[in-house]
Amino acid sequence: MTTIPKPPVNRVALYQMYLLLPFTGVAFLLDAVIGLSVMVGGVIQVIPHAWFARQAFKYTGARQTHLVVRAMYQGETGKVVLTAALFVIAFSELPNLNFLALMSTFILMIPVQWYLTVRLLEY
Repeated sequence: MTTIPKPPVNRVALYQMYLLLPFTGVAFLLDAVIGLSVMVGGVIQVIPHAWFARQAFKYTGARQTHLVVRAMYQGETGKVVLTAALFVIAFSELPNLNFLALMSTFILMIPVQWYLTVRLLEY
């Protein structure tokens, strides 16, 4: 039994999706391709981060340090591979995406993730 509770990092992805949905809706009102590109760009950032958070915080406690380290490496490797795979799928299966909207949303979601993580860990 551990005395240190697991941090609520799994909620970061949920809050990111809550923020992404209204922006996607507004973008869809402007143009369907841009709306789809915004959604795909955000999802490409959120899903791999959620995977990493799940893996990285699977274990806690001093006795499980070796498991924590291994899970962090697996989580980071999975995050990179999943991000690359999602980009490949997006560009190969959805060739009409707006590259600027997709990449802008992907990049914009990174500081949003950092901000939400800091805010959730403060409490």
